[in-house]
Amino acid sequence: MLTAFATLLSHYKRHPGQLAMLLLGLWVASALWSGVQAINASARDSYARAEALFTTGLDRLERRDGEPLTRDDYLRLRRAGLPVSPLLEGSIEAPDGTRLTVIGIEPFTLPGDNAFAAAGSAGELTDFLTPPWQTRVAPDTLPALGVSHREAPAPSRAWPVWSRAGCRR
Repeated sequence: MLTAFATLLSHYKRHPGQLAMLLLGLWVASALWSGVQAINASARDSYARAEALFTTGLDRLERRDGEPLTRDDYLRLRRAGLPVSPLLEGSIEAPDGTRLTVIGIEPFTLPGDNAFAAAGSAGELTDFLTPPWQTRVAPDTLPALGVSHREAPAPSRAWPVWSRAGCRR
């Protein structure tokens, strides 16, 4: 081991530029590895938060034939006393022609101990149900709606609020 170390030392003594490049390469590789680890940790955290929000206390009902539940199915379940809340899905065409899928949960039938019910405040529900009908939008969706990030009345930079009244037509 000592012989190998002495050989490397004598080589780098004659070629100091190679030693500098080796050390620089190790430093850059370490910095890149640390950056990738930080990004992965952030992604794992985001996925864990989203999974916790969508899976806490929610069970999924599906028909045996694979068709979507109808309004009559929903009414039968509610009349039978099951605390079901429909997942609503629709699509809209943004002003720039982009087709957007809108997914949500009907707020009035949502059980009060659910993570979705606890995630927002009464003020947010009022903003959702009254003009100008504000909702949460992913930041990368705002340009498709014709709204810049600065124009959106956002409570946080992560998920800005989009108001139908704020959309330019």
